[in-house]
Amino acid sequence: MMFKKILLASALSVALLGATQTAAIAAPAAKSPTIAVINLPLIMSEIPQAKAVEEALSKEFSAREKELQDMQQKGTKLGQEINSGKYKGNDLVSKQREIAQLQADFQLKARALQEDQQKRIQEENRKLAVSVQIAIDDIAKERGIDLVLRGEGIAYTIEALDISQDIIKRVSAKK
Repeated sequence: MMFKKILLASALSVALLGATQTAAIAAPAAKSPTIAVINLPLIMSEIPQAKAVEEALSKEFSAREKELQDMQQKGTKLGQEINSGKYKGNDLVSKQREIAQLQADFQLKARALQEDQQKRIQEENRKLAVSVQIAIDDIAKERGIDLVLRGEGIAYTIEALDISQDIIKRVSAKK
């Protein structure tokens, strides 16, 4: 009986030892995850499409911005005239109403312009973000990268992990 217990214990020891050796041999063969880092603000500021969008939006809204500047100058001039004492009586009341109306119009147009600009900027940024994401995905697949992290939240990384310049080149090539 004792011999059977010793034989069983030996067999278990050999089985466990074999299992551990197999796991130790297999462990190095398992692939470690490959990680890359990107600097999204750098990418978005460096791609030529972003600069082109900025110029296009500037042209798109320049007439409305000019109109607001003209209104502001007119209001400033009118305010200086009122403060100088140039107007008296009914003329003064009329000019005060005129400047109040000008201020109301200015605020309404300025708010509308700001909302329209924000909407267009968001639309264009979404389009750019899609292009950037496609480039990130393509580069990650080509290089076998398992995880791409945004670098803004990382305290330290080596330059070799940063693929931002590669993404800029890839997106830039797709003008």
